[in-house]
Amino acid sequence: MNYKRLFLSLPLAFLSLSCGLDTPDGLLPPAEDPQVDPPPEAPPPPDDYTGDEENTYDHMSGLGEDGNKDPMEVLAQRQDEGPPEIRTRLHSCQKIPFATLRNILENFGVNLSASGDPPTAGQLLNDGAGPLGAAVYDARVGETIVWTSSGAAKQFDIFVQAAPEIIAALPSMAQCQESGIGASIFDENGWCLEAGVTCLLGKPATQQHLAICSDLVTNASTPEKGQAIAVAALLSAAHSCE
Repeated sequence: MNYKRLFLSLPLAFLSLSCGLDTPDGLLPPAEDPQVDPPPEAPPPPDDYTGDEENTYDHMSGLGEDGNKDPMEVLAQRQDEGPPEIRTRLHSCQKIPFATLRNILENFGVNLSASGDPPTAGQLLNDGAGPLGAAVYDARVGETIVWTSSGAAKQFDIFVQAAPEIIAALPSMAQCQESGIGASIFDENGWCLEAGVTCLLGKPATQQHLAICSDLVTNASTPEKGQAIAVAALLSAAHSCE
């Protein structure tokens, strides 16, 4: 028996058998005509593309994940977040740049070149460039714009050390004078004054500002420490999202 011829004929037999199972007449299925275009796909929903010639982009009608949100739910969310000026600060808060912090201190009369033990505000500022997110140009690292816990704590420490200089220099600053009369942050009894706190914050001081300021002074171990803490707390709140 010719085994070689037998082995060569087996694949052909299996191929014809399988074709016979797939098609009634035992023939291969006809090949697709390359000239025939495939059926067109259904167009995507209007929200997924830029509209037509007579229309602009179809924005979603709601704020939810599915494009719709109950108006009462939106209202409750807005009321929980607070008024627009507060809601905007919560969603657009970024730390003040390192150079801006330096300018703020200098404009309040702080000597950033002074040194001492404990470290002065200028020393804390220069040594705290890393936690404050300053740019490192040699390493091609840009300045960070997001607050960090260490950066916020370092900024508060700087304001505490700078507070005595700010308290002493504020009445002589041109931006804090009205008709040639300077504004002080505290009166002779240590209570916070509206004019001085307004100049410190850069916006009109409220009764709540004055109450918090005076409370920090009276609850401190000494009036001097309380005034430093009060000034630092007001500056930290004014230059952050608090």
